[in-house]
Order: sequence, then structure tokens, then C-alpha cells
Amino acid sequence: MVKPKKIGPSIPRTVVAHMRERYIVNFRLKPEALARHLPVPWLQPQVVNGWSVLSFCILKLNDLTLWPIPSIFGFSTLSCAYRVGVIDMSGDAPEPSVYVTDRNADLPVVIRTAPLLLADAIPALKGHVRTGHGGTSISLTYMDGQPLFSGEMTTVPAFSSSVFGTLDDFAAFIKAGASSYTPSVLPDALARVDLYKEDVEYRPLQAKVEVNSLDGVWPDAGLEYDSAVFASGAKYMWSYRGLWSERTKRQLKERRPTVQFDAVHARG
Repeated sequence: MVKPKKIGPSIPRTVVAHMRERYIVNFRLKPEALARHLPVPWLQPQVVNGWSVLSFCILKLNDLTLWPIPSIFGFSTLSCAYRVGVIDMSGDAPEPSVYVTDRNADLPVVIRTAPLLLADAIPALKGHVRTGHGGTSISLTYMDGQPLFSGEMTTVPAFSSSVFGTLDDFAAFIKAGASSYTPSVLPDALARVDLYKEDVEYRPLQAKVEVNSLDGVWPDAGLEYDSAVFASGAKYMWSYRGLWSERTKRQLKERRPTVQFDAVHARG
């Protein structure tokens, strides 16, 4: 296996925020199905009780800022991402990690600065997360109105999953995936971002998924709904760790594109 190379030194930068609410909807799929959709051989499917796990995460964030700048503007955003549990084979020993297919957000400043701060194009979304007596309704769309994700969440007394034996097992799975890789603004390179967060208490949910846009992008994956959880109230820190590729720095520079900031209508 060809080991990836870090492309030059990366200027440290960290984005911090207060996580107000987080909804995680888990889908199970066979490891061999996931392997067909991973972009590099040094990221391999993570297997839990015979399954791999893809999660759709919805985040409501407050006090978003670039560390160490104080959050004087009080930026808030609704964002989402598909995260996949993987094993990172690039180091001296395999370790759990996350492959993020795409990140989306509704805050223009995030969309426009992400290519510079995180080397990641973050397409815009619009939508809502509304909680009432009957549960929580989530509806997210792309800017052209095409559906991204929608569903209904209700609180349940006990956690139920075909992958994770207990809610603590799920929490350990999430905590172990501190590093993440996502397609970057450069071709043939993945951007690495490490997430540091306070421990939170997860509460079990039951999700009725109405629209899951990845079903259309990965029609052969055989995604099956598994479980859902809710968390609130934690400090989040995303630290950019540079670009990684199997190609050399020289090869990548020859194909360097012009960074585009207008991601409002992009789908990723």
C-alpha cells in the first residue's frame, strides 16, 4: 500500500464553537459496500459487529469563531455532514478515523472562508430544525431547493441498534473518531481536520427518515437505518492538520486550481 504524503507545512488554525444541539442518524452497511466508496486505499472500512456505519450529523452551533479571536459577533449556524467510520492505515499503526463525504452550512461567512481555513469547500444549505410536543422535525435542502435530508425524531426510553450493543458502545465509537478526512479544494488530496470536543451525554431517539440524499449518490451501498441519538451543550474545536495525498507535492502544485469562494450553489 502506498502511504500518503503530507503536502508541505500547514499553518495551524482552529475553529471553535459551542454545540447547542446535535442529532446523529446512523445507517449500517456492509464493509465491502463501503469500501467501493472510499477515495484512497489507506482509508479502510471500520467494522463493528460485522457492519460499517455511516452517520448523518446535524449541528446547531453558537459562538462560532477562529481561535484565539473572541466570539464577539455571536455567529450561529446550522450545519450537517455525512461521516463514515474508517480505519486510517497511513501511520505506524492503524487507528480509527472518519471520512466526511461533504460538509454543508447555512452561514455565509463559513461558506466563504472554509476553502482558506480548512481547505474544504462547504456548500450552502437552507432548512430548519423544529422541536414540538410530538418530537423534532428536520428539513434540509440545497440552495436550489433539492432535498438533502428530512425526517422526524422522537425521544424513546431505550437505545436500540443492530450495530452497537449499548449507548456507551456508540459513544465510544464516536469519541474514537477524532481525526477526519474530506475531499479538499485541491484535486487528489484530502484535507485532515481533527475534532476535539467535551464529553457529552447521548440520549436515544427514534428517527423516521423521509429523505436521505446519499441514497441517490450511493445507490449500491444498501444503506439501512440503524439508530439515532441526541446530544447538547459542549465545546467543539476543529483543528486543520493539512493536506494528504498519494501524489507528490510537485505533482499537486502542477494541478493547483484557483480557489473558488462562491460555493453557494455548489453541491460538492
